Amino acid sequence: MQDWQQHQHISALLIDYGCALDNRDWQALAEVFTADARVSYGNLGLFEGQAAIVEVARAFIESCGATQHLIGNIRISIDGEQAQARCYVQATHAALQSADARLMTLWGEYRDQLVCSDGRWRISQRSLHIQHVHGDIGAPLKGR
Repeated sequence: MQDWQQHQHISALLIDYGCALDNRDWQALAEVFTADARVSYGNLGLFEGQAAIVEVARAFIESCGATQHLIGNIRISIDGEQAQARCYVQATHAALQSADARLMTLWGEYRDQLVCSDGRWRISQRSLHIQHVHGDIGAPLKGR
């Protein structure tokens, strides 16, 4: 039962990440990560620390209109106070101007290292592995 509950907490955290982005809730986004977290967002680069992670996510998301990050196919392996997780992401981004019908959809996988501290799971390392991007809304992506 304990293991099942931990899986549920981690799954909820992974989903909270997508919801924080879509709701533009930057404080909730920061709380998904440890203070010294490291995130590789593919072409966007490598970012260290909650503030840097939130800053790059905010800059990108605010260059879009509505977004929807769907998280699924979650696989979790727990070893005491540490865990590894993988989950699929399908992220759809609308153009900034509502009259602009363009969309950009990304399909990929997040690969995470998590730690449990004070009874709460957080992501300490994340890497985004992009499988495909369809469409262009003019959002600033390095390496494009």
